[in-house]
Amino acid sequence: MPLSRPGPFGDLDPSGVTTLTQLAALLRQCRVRAGNPSFRDIERLGEKQGHALPRSTVNGVLAGKRGPRRDLLLALLDAFGVPDGDRAAWTNAWERAVAGLPADLVADPEEAPDIWRFPPDEPVMITCGRIPQSEFGSFAPSDRRDPDYVDLLTYADPDALVHLFGHIRALNPENDVKFATTDELQPVDYTSHLVVIGGSDFNMITRDMFSALHLPVKMSPRLPATDWLGMEVVNGDGTQRFSPVLGDEYGARILHEDVILFFRGVNPADRRRTITMCAGMYARGTLAAARCLTHPVLGPANQAYLRRTVGANRHFGFIARAIVMDRMVAAPDLTNPDHRLYEWMRPE
Repeated sequence: MPLSRPGPFGDLDPSGVTTLTQLAALLRQCRVRAGNPSFRDIERLGEKQGHALPRSTVNGVLAGKRGPRRDLLLALLDAFGVPDGDRAAWTNAWERAVAGLPADLVADPEEAPDIWRFPPDEPVMITCGRIPQSEFGSFAPSDRRDPDYVDLLTYADPDALVHLFGHIRALNPENDVKFATTDELQPVDYTSHLVVIGGSDFNMITRDMFSALHLPVKMSPRLPATDWLGMEVVNGDGTQRFSPVLGDEYGARILHEDVILFFRGVNPADRRRTITMCAGMYARGTLAAARCLTHPVLGPANQAYLRRTVGANRHFGFIARAIVMDRMVAAPDLTNPDHRLYEWMRPE
């Protein structure tokens, strides 16, 4: 879709710009004068003009979170239709705004985006299973007839759901980010960027995706009880099994270590979108899978590890161990080989 005809830019004077915030605000005004094109349209126009204008990078620059490199600034000015005669004033403003900024605060058009950042304006649906009514027990607020009924108490993995919803929503302000249980999904939801939370017992999408995506992993069911519980990998080297570690304290089962699965691939319902799966054998493990790439300390290191190992591949996954200490679960450290149990990727 071509950009709308730009409006006048004469009153947008960059000569007073001295900070990154001021530069971003002026660039946002340029976008409005250009007809307020979507990030997708900006990226496409950049491609036609021979410029790299990744949607996620432009989003960060216009939000004032990152300073543009000089070539990115000039490409944006081209996309917005700013007259060539104004370029010198803009580049001078850019030099003042980025002067003294650390290198990691200057956006590189070729940099790899956060794995949880999706193209602007594209919908994201986070979904988890619902606990069967037979498993509610006597906790009244999970009974729909109770005046204190709380819908979230019927969700199978509310901790992981709330964590990921907040994180994804904050990283993707231009996107429509929603969540629902699998029984609430509508046909159009399946063509979103799907984020599937939880194991195959309560989340039927998790169960179906193992076969639909030809994953090398199987999860044993927890209900009904089986002789063995864990994740199984079948490949050319044979069969590998990974099990959670539980103990018994005063007659109660205590989880010491869970087995988690993280997978990212192409959404089979719409190849323009992605599907991401975060699952553990237990709810604590599912939360660890969700936090693996969002943790404020381990998250960046884990994402850097994945970029080194999978590159541009869009189909990859890993199984890892998550340690539980006093019922608090720790996200796995993918740079630690003791935490990684199995990895795979499939070139596109």
